[in-house]
Amino acid sequence: MINKIAVICAVVSMSAVSNEVIYDTDAQAGITTQYTHGPITEIEVQSRSALHFSARFFVTDAGVNCSNAQVINENTWQVLAELPVQGNTAITGTLPSGVESTPKSLQITCHSGRKTSTVYHKIPAAPAINWESQVTVSDWVNGSHAGYYENINYVSAAFVNNNAPDGQCTFSNLVGQAPNVIESKQGLAFNSAHFSTEGAALADGQYVYRYVVSEIICKNAGGTTRAVEAWDLGYDHSPAPDRDYTVYSY
Repeated sequence: MINKIAVICAVVSMSAVSNEVIYDTDAQAGITTQYTHGPITEIEVQSRSALHFSARFFVTDAGVNCSNAQVINENTWQVLAELPVQGNTAITGTLPSGVESTPKSLQITCHSGRKTSTVYHKIPAAPAINWESQVTVSDWVNGSHAGYYENINYVSAAFVNNNAPDGQCTFSNLVGQAPNVIESKQGLAFNSAHFSTEGAALADGQYVYRYVVSEIICKNAGGTTRAVEAWDLGYDHSPAPDRDYTVYSY
């Protein structure tokens, strides 16, 4: 009887060793994870899209075969997409829409001899942008081609959550010129920050002095979020300045 118990214990022990789960070592969502043990040394997400995913990984030796990958919902562990693996090093594929703001994980299954390993890499939700602004205008001038306001005062506040410490943002003037809302972090990696600015804005055009359009774009390994505001300054206070604001992730 004792011998039978010993045999059963040995089988259970061998079964446990043959399956290994390796989680994201730094426990943070981001672009890169390096692993100190297991079949993979590094995973790097190359895409910045919430709808199309691409990544590369590096195996520890030639005997490791990683042939299966999925992106899963990190909250529910539901599989969101099955992704093909090319050349034992590249992963690429499409992700469903509607889960841009959901934190995810990349799950890679690898085989080496009789051992199976599942390696995880955290993927952040796409950045979140909450942006508000106000414009006050004064001193209307009847120009030779079109009228314009001599004074345009712009006040703005934005909260950006990149959902990852390596997320980056840029600010651009598309039409006219408004003060840079995120100048202190322009192009730098950061997670969450609140920005405020105030100053003079310039309307656009040689013949039309009416519009000021700006955008904030933030990117991380889980996607890109674009916030666009368009100020229609109106005509001699009738109508008054009006703001159109759009934010979306892709």
